[in-house]
Amino acid sequence: MIPLLLFPALAAAVVWLAGRRDPARDPRLTTLSLGLLALFPLLLLLPKVPILPVQVEQISQPVTGFPWKTLLASIWIAGSAVALTKLALGMIGLMGWRQRSILLERLEDGIELRQLESLHGPVAAGVFHKVIYVPKAWSGWDDETRATVLLHELAHHRRRDPLVRWIASLVVALHWFNPLVHWMTRRLALQCEQACDRLVVSNGVAAPRYAELLCRFATEASMPAGALAMAERSSLEQRVRHLMQPRGAKGFITLAVLAFITVGGATILATGETRPRPSPAPDREEVELRLSADPFPADHP
Repeated sequence: MIPLLLFPALAAAVVWLAGRRDPARDPRLTTLSLGLLALFPLLLLLPKVPILPVQVEQISQPVTGFPWKTLLASIWIAGSAVALTKLALGMIGLMGWRQRSILLERLEDGIELRQLESLHGPVAAGVFHKVIYVPKAWSGWDDETRATVLLHELAHHRRRDPLVRWIASLVVALHWFNPLVHWMTRRLALQCEQACDRLVVSNGVAAPRYAELLCRFATEASMPAGALAMAERSSLEQRVRHLMQPRGAKGFITLAVLAFITVGGATILATGETRPRPSPAPDREEVELRLSADPFPADHP
């Protein structure tokens, strides 16, 4: 139980350090941290490696009483079951989107462009069947707007962001009780969007014009796992601010060190354990003296 609480704290600290100056910094480190969190319950099944010795007398003995561990495990399983059910319903909802939509054309790598009337703005969705959904007003947009939208949404699919979002949702389902995991998931969603924003601007789209477009498509509707709206109101201000700021250096060495710390910390917490060490044997003369001592000295004058 303790490793399940310590590693999310370590991962969140690493993600925070990587994004102190630029929260949108390379999302690969955040993706790595969340991926390890998804695998962490399996890592706990690996053979244990003794790390620190402990005196036998200091090893805690099982305490009989109320089964707190059983109760906490039941609560965790129930919460995860609810979260996984919501995740499955979201995936089913995406399948319904595909059935209700109209195919407009097929783009690169078999990505489908589909029209869905219930949408307010464009959405990239699908892990196995990659789709870009656009609203009914798509045909009335000018060529520049449609080109910019496709540039952003195709970037999501090239980066496999729908898959990353699905993995993040799975991690939240397993660690639903931990606010640090929820924070990292929100940070990752913002990083993915800003990475695509940078690509759009680097392809010649003016940042003010693009920011105006994001405000136009901003929506409050939450997207299911595997779907990313082009603009959500919860992150709109941060994205616009980031567009207007100069991009800093990547700092690859720093990211590599932080990634090493994350992987190393996961390995140690998952496989490390304390090693019992027997207490020093009592001195032989002391044992003989105690055995030969009179247990009732007051009975003898």
